[in-house]
This record gives sequence, C-alpha cells and structure tokens, in this order.
Amino acid sequence: MTNEELLKKIRRAKASRATALNLSKKGITGLPPELFQLTRLTVLNLSNNQLATLPPELFQLTNLTELNLGGNQLTALPPDLFELTNLTMLDLSGNQLTILPPEICQLTKLKTLYLDDNPLTSPPPEIAQKGIAAIRQYFAALKEPVRIIIRGEGNVFIHHHHHSSPAEDQPLNEVKVLLIGDGAAGKTSLVKQLLGEAFDQHEDTTHGISIRGWQPDTGNQQIKVNIWDFGGQEIMHATHQFFLSKRSLYVLVLDGRKDERAEYWLRHIESFGGDSPVLVVLNKQDTNHSFDLDRLALLRKFPGIKGFCRTSCADGAGIARFRDALLKELAQVPMIGIRWPQSWFAVKQRLEQMPQPYISCEEYGGFCAEAGVAGEENRETLVDFLHDLGVAVHFRELELKDTHVLDPKWVTAAVYKIINAKQVADSGGILDISSLTGILRRQAEDAHDFPASKHRYIIELMKQFELCYDLDKQRALIPQLLPVAEPDFSFDYASSLQFAFLYEDFLPLSVLPRFMVKLHKDIKGEQRWRTGVVLQDKDGGAQAAVKADYEKRRISLWVSGPRRKEYLHFLWYSLREINASFEKLRVRERVPMPDDPERTADYETLLKHAQRGSDIYYAEGSDKEYSVRELLGLVQPEEEEETLRLLRKIDKQTDADETGTEAFNSLFELKPNIAGIGLNLNEWFRRILAFVKQKRK
Repeated sequence: MTNEELLKKIRRAKASRATALNLSKKGITGLPPELFQLTRLTVLNLSNNQLATLPPELFQLTNLTELNLGGNQLTALPPDLFELTNLTMLDLSGNQLTILPPEICQLTKLKTLYLDDNPLTSPPPEIAQKGIAAIRQYFAALKEPVRIIIRGEGNVFIHHHHHSSPAEDQPLNEVKVLLIGDGAAGKTSLVKQLLGEAFDQHEDTTHGISIRGWQPDTGNQQIKVNIWDFGGQEIMHATHQFFLSKRSLYVLVLDGRKDERAEYWLRHIESFGGDSPVLVVLNKQDTNHSFDLDRLALLRKFPGIKGFCRTSCADGAGIARFRDALLKELAQVPMIGIRWPQSWFAVKQRLEQMPQPYISCEEYGGFCAEAGVAGEENRETLVDFLHDLGVAVHFRELELKDTHVLDPKWVTAAVYKIINAKQVADSGGILDISSLTGILRRQAEDAHDFPASKHRYIIELMKQFELCYDLDKQRALIPQLLPVAEPDFSFDYASSLQFAFLYEDFLPLSVLPRFMVKLHKDIKGEQRWRTGVVLQDKDGGAQAAVKADYEKRRISLWVSGPRRKEYLHFLWYSLREINASFEKLRVRERVPMPDDPERTADYETLLKHAQRGSDIYYAEGSDKEYSVRELLGLVQPEEEEETLRLLRKIDKQTDADETGTEAFNSLFELKPNIAGIGLNLNEWFRRILAFVKQKRK
C-alpha cells in the first residue's frame, strides 16, 4: 500500500467516525500523524507490517481496547505503550523483543497478551507463554524480598533481605550439554578431556547416564555446565526422550572407525530437543584420518548444526578446537541469558544441597514458600527450569504428584537396571515386581539406594513414560524387551481395511512400544512381539494387526471384523497422538491401494483432490486410475453414530471429565467437511489433539 492509499484509508475512517481500523499486511514502515487523530478507535490492527519502532503519538489513542502489533520488527517497547490502560488485548507476537518491561503490569484491564515467537529472556518464555497472570506473578516475585533460609539445630531461621533495587534479578548462566551417539563412540573420554582428566584406553562403557559438572574459564563470565553423557546401547534409545530437553546444547559424537548413523542421531536430537544447537564431533581420528561426512548436505537438512570438529582423545588432537567451539556455542544457548528472581536461586541452591535423591511436592512447596516464590505458576515454571538444567527430573504431564526427583541419575539408574536385567530379558519382557529387590540392589557405582518404598513409584513412573504396563498386580510387561520373532496367529488380512504411517526421516524406536502400552487392554492374548501386536476391540468386536518395519520406516495397520472402520479411526488417532509428542517428526498418513497394498496414496493429498472436485488419482509408479471418492471411502466415517462412538472411545481413553465431553461434542458439531465426502478426519484429529493438549496443561 502506498503512503497516499494509507492516508486515504485513515481519512475515510476519520470521516465515518470509525471505532475499528485494520491496517494489517500493508507494508507499513512508519505511521503517519493523521492516524493519531482517530481518538475514537477502540480496535487497531497493525499486524504483519515492517514497524521497527512505535512513535509516542500512537499512545494518544487512549480508548484502544485491542491493539495488534504482531508480525513486525519491534526490538523494544516504549514506556508510553503502558499508558493505554484500557487495553484488554495486546498482540506482540512475531517480533524481536528480548525484554518485556515490568510496566506491562500497569495494564490492569489486560486479559489477553500474545508474546510467542519472540527471543525473550525476561520474563522467560516459559512464563510468557502462560499469559498475563503468570507474567504479573513473575514481576511481583522480582519485587519480593529474598528470604535466606538458615537451618540450625531443630530450628529454621528466615532472614529477610531487601534488594537495593525493586526489580533486582540476575542471569542464570547455567546450561545443560548432552552427549549422545552410539556405544563406544568415545563420549565419556571426550568429557574427561574437557575436564582435564587422563585418557583411559580401557574406559568402561556408560550404562544409563553419567552427569558431570563443569565450570569452564570463559574469561568474561562464569558459566556452570551440566554435562550429560548418555549410554549408546540401542535398548536405551527409547528412554532418551524423557531426559533430552529443549534449549540445551547437543554434542553428537561419531566413531571414526565405523560407518556412523549421523542422520539417525540428528533426527533423534531434532525430535526431542527441538531447535537446540548441535556440534558434531568426528572422534577417533587417530584410527581413521579419512573419516568425514557430507557436511553441506547435513547443514541443509539440519540447520541446528553449528559446527563439525575432528578429535582424538588418545593423542589430544582437535580437543582444544572442540573446547573453543563448545564455549562459543554455550554463550549462545538461550538458557544462559534467562534472568531469574533471587528467590528462585535460593530454592535451586537448597534443592542442590539435599542429600536424598527425591523430594515430596509438599516439601518443594514449603521450600518455595520459605524463599518467597509465590504463586503456583512460578513454582511450576521453576521446577520446569530445573528439569531443563538437569537439576531435577520433572514431567508436568505425569500424574505422579507426590514426588520430584532431585537426582536424575537415581531414576535413570533404576530404569536402566530394570531394562537391562537378565531375568527380564529371559522372560520376554515380563517383570515380576517381587524381583525388584534383587534388580535394584545397590551396587558400588550407585550414588543412592533404591528403597522398597519407592519401587512402586519407579514402576508407575515407567508406566507414565509408556515404557511398561501391568499384566496383573504382580507383573508388568516392557514391550521393547518382547521376543523378536512374530508368533503364529490367524488373521483375515484379505478382507481387512488397511492404513499406513510412513515416517519420512526417522521412526523413533519408542513409537510402537508406547502404542502397545496405550492399547494394552486390547491386546489379544499373548499375540505381541518386538515389532508388532494383534488387538481386539472389546466394544465392537473388530480385530487389528499392527506392525512396524524399521527398515522402511513404516507402521502398517490391518483392521477386520465388525465396526472395523470405527476401530481403524481409533488406532489412527492413538498413533497420531504419540507422533504429535515428538518435535518435527514428519509422518505421512497413507491409504494403500485395494488391489496393490504396497502402493499407497497420501491421505492429505486425497483430501485436496476431493476439495478441488477431482476424482482421478494415479498411484505413484502406476498408470492405473483410481477414484478419489472410493479411496477416501475406505477410511472415511460412513454414519454419524460411528463418529459419536469414536468420540466416546477417545473421551474414555483421555479420561475426559464432563467439560471434556462437552468439548468433544462441540468438535463434532463443527463437522469440518470436505465437499461430498463428509468428515475431514485430518482436521478433526488436529482439533481433538489441540483440545487434549490444552486440557493436560
């Protein structure tokens, strides 16, 4: 929009005494003075323009109740903005804001504040995404006096220390570094090199997770680094997801003696660590000088890669260069610059000094109260931060409310002891609860005991992780330890409905085991194995065979019997829910051709054909014509009652309360349609998952 066109629009608004003005997507770089004369405006939309600053005159529009500044180039907010005290909605998303001034609390009528897609450090993004109420709590915490807790013999003394400044805080300057890669790649030796320890040619393989502290000399600031060294054994990969965190720094260590799976591990990091930066280390160069990767191709696929380093722990080659690269990237990790109230540091220090590896939620709440951390939002955010830093293990989505784990090594050691126990492997993944006394007996390398009083908690934690499920009161099953061989069973493949999930880059090893845990009540007898399962719907009578092919990165479904389409939809939703829990997992949902199941059609592509009114589809690699309507008819709901039954089934699986049921019913009333085909399951599942995610927050 030209400046002249913009002025004409503003003048028309003035002449009509308008109260709302939409100037979104007009390419505006500056605001004309005429705009500030529209004092009747209550709604102003300036989103998706090119505004880098806001003139003070804008804030003469004191009647504004809604102001949309999203999608601009703002790096700071002028103090005048907070004079718009009638605002109830303010959209600042998609800008370049690093700091939100405490004066935001002056907007007492503000109910909705959008801040996503900003590189915020204060308040932390974890606070900002929770909305204005949490932000007010955060800034209130900055003004509170710090209560320093001093424990004496049987007494607690609380010293109130008032800040010299009402908003005093300090940067965290702490970060988590995670080393992952195949077993024997040299991760532990690399950590020892960083810490100045001697190289050991016969270094023991890491089982579970080793966590070391490191305070490198960076010259200008003191940084505390928590280094997590993950065991590379394949059986442990499915458990990584519970400890790989976002906003950390990843080091992928590859063994120069082997044909390494660089892309597998990079997808692994991307799926669990989001956009966290990655350094790729080509280790053991002393044994294979020619080992290298197609670096440009990997950089195109994985923009999170910040550099490649060639090292040898045996002779020290490249170690200094790797350390320099690591320190450079550490300074860039967003967690470093996050600013905390002093009271948060007081709680963190108290937890780090505790001798036992776990704490009750009541004790944690007491520590927060003593230190002056007020508000449930602040306490939840603090424990989430402690999880990301590696100080504690906390999973917001878990229903286990009675315990926070303060030493991650304690819980990981317990889980890995169980997963690697010979008796569990020999029994095909069946864990006898009474055997835990022997399995969890403290060994010399264990930092803590695993008391019998916590055994049930550990199993419940594994169930919440979807690592196992109860067979009965005394036994649990760990699907990733099931026998490899597919058992003999009869199944009517010929008349089955078929569906497939194709994972474009990476099929996480935990997807199928988690699916088995989620659907364990439907497993037919003992028809389960490492890469597949047979299910029976107890409501409708349908049967399903579900199989994973890790070479093809494919999970295939066959469903036969009565109400088979309804059960297919339920399994489809269950797998989509698991897939949605991963970051950047690219999955294509496919409809196999009825006469050639190896050829499949992309479900979303079929929907687009239907929306355009095109009924002809050519399967990839085939000249044969298929009807879009007929292919969609294989998987689309046929009747309203079928969809209502599916709703109730999903409702039951998610343990939705009455409010949840109402929300599901309202989703059904929306009926997202495609022309002539009926319910758009793609959109429908997306909405349900969004609702369930919101409900579980």
